[in-house]
Amino acid sequence: MRLAIADPPYPPRLAERRDRPGGPVRVTSYSRARRYYGDGTRPRKETPADFHPDAGEWDQPERHRQLLEDLRARYDGWAIATTPDGLAYYHPWPISARIMVWHRPNTQHGSNRIASKWEAVLVYTPEDRRAGRGAIQVHDVLTAPVEYVGFAGAKPPAWTRWVLDALGYDAEHDTVDDLFPGSGAVASAVAQGVLL
Repeated sequence: MRLAIADPPYPPRLAERRDRPGGPVRVTSYSRARRYYGDGTRPRKETPADFHPDAGEWDQPERHRQLLEDLRARYDGWAIATTPDGLAYYHPWPISARIMVWHRPNTQHGSNRIASKWEAVLVYTPEDRRAGRGAIQVHDVLTAPVEYVGFAGAKPPAWTRWVLDALGYDAEHDTVDDLFPGSGAVASAVAQGVLL
């Protein structure tokens, strides 16, 4: 079977703000794609994960929708990593797709009152691998720390194994395409073969 893991630049974060107390509310957009993969502004100590001149196209909802449609057309099973608010960019998704949660207990606190400690993974398991009878059951929540390896967005090995297990990966019969290779974590996990 053909499987794919997609960890694209995340959709922009939208926020409501007032320029003055009691003034009108306006929506602002903060580009995650340009910050981490493009020419956007970032803190001085933060380096981009990888430079992509077209990173800004991932600020468009249509680009995320196109990714979902491409995955549905070309693969038997797939997974898309995104932020909790990024799930809206992929809706509606196939009825059989599942949302899994990567709980990141060691993330750094940002400037928001509510700290974001999880990321969403939208998973479409191949049809003949969805039944739990006789198969190893995979939990829809993974608690694994972020490994700060100098590459923004790099997933820990446990994350990749968890996603491959959810897809029912079979090293003898499946191919896995890492659509956004970045740190090489997916290729490294796939090279290990059978995971559970």
